[in-house]
Amino acid sequence: MNQLLSRRRRTGSAVVLAAAVALAGGLVAAAESASADVTTTKPPVAVAASRTGLGYWVVAGDGGVFSFGDAQFYGSMGGHALNAPMTSIAATPTGKGYWLVAADGGVFAFGDAVPKGSMGGKPLNAPVRGIAATPTGQGYWLVGADGGIFAFGDAQFFGSMGGKPLNAAVVGIAATPTGKGYWLVGADGGIFAYGDARFYGSMGGQHLQKPVVGMGGIRNDGYLMVAGDGGVFAFGAAAYYGRVVYSGDSGSTLPADATVTPALLKEALGISPTAAVTDGLASLNAAMRRGNINSPARVAAFLSTLKAESAVQYNRLEIGCTSKTSYYPYCGRGYIQLTLKANYAAAGSYFQHDFVNNREDARSVAYSAEIARWYWTVTHDLNTPADRLNMAQVTRAVNGTGASSATLKARCADFKSVLTYYQNHGGYAADLSAVTCY
Repeated sequence: MNQLLSRRRRTGSAVVLAAAVALAGGLVAAAESASADVTTTKPPVAVAASRTGLGYWVVAGDGGVFSFGDAQFYGSMGGHALNAPMTSIAATPTGKGYWLVAADGGVFAFGDAVPKGSMGGKPLNAPVRGIAATPTGQGYWLVGADGGIFAFGDAQFFGSMGGKPLNAAVVGIAATPTGKGYWLVGADGGIFAYGDARFYGSMGGQHLQKPVVGMGGIRNDGYLMVAGDGGVFAFGAAAYYGRVVYSGDSGSTLPADATVTPALLKEALGISPTAAVTDGLASLNAAMRRGNINSPARVAAFLSTLKAESAVQYNRLEIGCTSKTSYYPYCGRGYIQLTLKANYAAAGSYFQHDFVNNREDARSVAYSAEIARWYWTVTHDLNTPADRLNMAQVTRAVNGTGASSATLKARCADFKSVLTYYQNHGGYAADLSAVTCY
């Protein structure tokens, strides 16, 4: 972990302005080329700079595209059925087109963009979270949430974070002007540079209202980051021209002092405030803050999962795991049941702690919540489907693709119950009809 932290430097400044211009509806066919904000009910997920660096596009999770500055609109996937949510955008070298990429690795081309291949329909270790084009427009890179790189066309491989421990999931990639390097960005705003990529600053270690969700490079060297609330951060030669304002209530960031309380657990999930529940709440809330589990939707997904896994008890030991169990003694332990020797070893590698020989530590106050945070944000990036109110995707990630209808139904009911709690206690309106349960 120290090696990772040493690679993530801090920036001196990053500017976010707000000149509010609200456009009706959740999708804009063509935004004005000016320094103005755009309001959308769909979460923004990525940004790409125009050819001149005097504008950029922002793409939302439903595939809607918003243009700023001198960036022109060439089409979108807004209003179309998607197999997976959109996660990133990359502009062509001419600035007269762009590619969109979805979480399943599917690639969509607009304007003069030409498809060069995709990961759609292929097995992935982690969702695809970014795309960056080569200077020729004859290739591009895709990056997964685990930092793995996939190169297509004339794109070359310069290194990756695949297989390495991460403080936060990788959420974007941007190519250098030469095409001989690229940057990766984590959800915490940390930057990783490869090839001839230079470091111009980051948001790593700084307070973010919402996590970073994507990045884009500019031709005269520099890069932009976009956060989940639509905030845009400019580094190097990049400039600011406006942002997308996300007004989705269930995705709104909760106050910094908001916590999971016994009252919330009792009212929303029917969990009694026993010592096994209340004694772990301080560590649980701290881990949730570190994992940016900080909106009604994210908290709802997390708590409904913890209810099923451990009844929100930090010291929970898997019921029915005995010496006759095939994976004994590596039984499930903690908030999100750490199970199987390989997973004890993986957690140990991340936390630099021997859980294989100290199994009970996985259900201690010191580690139970942190292991749940690690599982949620590092190994699986479950904040993303939570943001999209896709509880079915969260449940299948935790319980496997064979999760029963009864499991999906129960988990989704709890998810909606927590959203309703935040609606009743704070006015965070939630469209329960938009929740994906199956």
